[in-house]
Amino acid sequence: MARIDWNLRSRARACMKCARPFAEKETVRSGVVPFESPLVAELFAEKLAEEAAAAAAGQPVKAHPEYVRLDFCEDCREALPDPGWISVWKGPYVPPETAPEDPLRKATPETLLRSLLEGDDPAAHAAPIYLLAVMLERKRILVERALRNAPDGTLVHIYEHRRSGDILLIADPRLSDAEIPGVQEEIERLLGLRPAPAAPAADAAAIPGPAAPPDADGAPPPPPSPSALP
Repeated sequence: MARIDWNLRSRARACMKCARPFAEKETVRSGVVPFESPLVAELFAEKLAEEAAAAAAGQPVKAHPEYVRLDFCEDCREALPDPGWISVWKGPYVPPETAPEDPLRKATPETLLRSLLEGDDPAAHAAPIYLLAVMLERKRILVERALRNAPDGTLVHIYEHRRSGDILLIADPRLSDAEIPGVQEEIERLLGLRPAPAAPAADAAAIPGPAAPPDADGAPPPPPSPSALP
């Protein structure tokens, strides 16, 4: 499966060209482009120069993503040349929520999806991640913005969170009908709605008993004769 940058970034609070802050409900023009796009080099020239200097000094530098999300006001977007968009859309700007999250709040499909995406190995949870995204799309929490094929043929769904504007790239594991119930059960366990499967009980017959003590000369006792067996 191709390397996927699962969570690209949240919606910007200002136009990435003119730097003017977005007003609430203002139309924002958004899109996803490859990191190698010349537009990315132009917009992030200062940051890229800082990273290059740090790398030259032997300092660790975070790997670049495969794709980048860009947000613009209407005027700046109209003046841009085509940078090789993978997906484009527009929508009203909604300021990010600032209320602190309750650490004691029970897990939900949305919080579980974010937890899996931000974990150490999201690709290992591709099936529950995909199914959770589909569930949230049906609840109108996520909206699919585009569908594309990765170089290795992996089908990738580009979702946007309706409220926060976060962009998620979700690989389609192409689950069969027979696999879906098992993935649903895994999600229920992760949400605490289903107990974890019990460990198999040990086979008592397979557990060896204590060995017979050796003779006085140290040799093990001989096996019983057939006539001595009950």
